[in-house]
Amino acid sequence: MLTGKGWLNLRDRRRIDVLYQFASDYDDRRVGYLVFNTMECDDGQLCHRLVLDCDDGSSVVLLVMNRSDKHLAVHGRVLMSTEAA
Repeated sequence: MLTGKGWLNLRDRRRIDVLYQFASDYDDRRVGYLVFNTMECDDGQLCHRLVLDCDDGSSVVLLVMNRSDKHLAVHGRVLMSTEAA
């Protein structure tokens, strides 16, 4: 399991501090949870492309699969350095 701290980049240019827990790290795919108070952002912010900047320097493009008031269940893939720009 991959765990760590990161920053979720929202469409309104805000960055939210999150903890991530990825249960699957096969190839460049990630499946897991972002743990934070989801009441900090409007539901509409979660319907668009989300990018998580991880503390190890990698970035992950995410799709929200499920939501609660304390976490997001997500699926995504790691961005290559040429895609991050």
